Amino acid sequence: MKVLTIAGVGPGDPSLLTLAAVDAIQESTVVSYPVSFRGGESLAEKIASKWITKDKKKLPLHFPMVDDQNTLKRAWRIAGNELMKMVEKGERVVFLSQGDISVFSTGSYLLKELEKYHPECPVKLIPGVTSFCAAAAKSKLPLAFQEEQLLILPVTDSYEELKVMLSDSMSKKRVVVLLKLGKKWEWVKPLLEELDLIKRSIFAERIGFSDQQILRASDISSGTRPYFSLLLIRQSWPLTMP
Repeated sequence: MKVLTIAGVGPGDPSLLTLAAVDAIQESTVVSYPVSFRGGESLAEKIASKWITKDKKKLPLHFPMVDDQNTLKRAWRIAGNELMKMVEKGERVVFLSQGDISVFSTGSYLLKELEKYHPECPVKLIPGVTSFCAAAAKSKLPLAFQEEQLLILPVTDSYEELKVMLSDSMSKKRVVVLLKLGKKWEWVKPLLEELDLIKRSIFAERIGFSDQQILRASDISSGTRPYFSLLLIRQSWPLTMP
């Protein structure tokens, strides 16, 4: 049976690939992955490079980082068609996606594209380790205990919107994960200081790579940070603890 596999390869550390992802790569004849511009490097390919042997055919697919819907839809359509060409030729195809394939992932858009325009093609999904779970493990910070709420979202575009969300989370004793800090750190840090959350927040960037950083948010200077930066904000602890 022709099957296309979409596999999460984790946040950056090759040792965090699952056995299922490694098996899918080793069993494939074609390894595909996203690039943000033509001829560019792929983080997903770099993470999994140890298992992408020379006998594998490589299929980089262009997924531009833009907001224009027509451009995005055209990229998804081209990617879906290119992958189906390989599957129809009898190739064993695996598409690699950084992190987990269901959390803010290129793999999710690709899945919906294939379901809509190539429903005859079975798609197998392999989950991966997320950057925030890896950061929590590295910093030894439990993300959620038994009855706690956990909110995961990219940083909002609005100072006031984020302030309301964080204030509401404080009242509900909710743990918050903020992703994709980047240049927004310039105004997110003052907001954390205003809400007295700066010392309750863990800052992490480029998790899984050789230059990763995991520090208290209060120790991070203001200014633009890498796109792959995140915050873990635990505002309180359960009453019943060891």
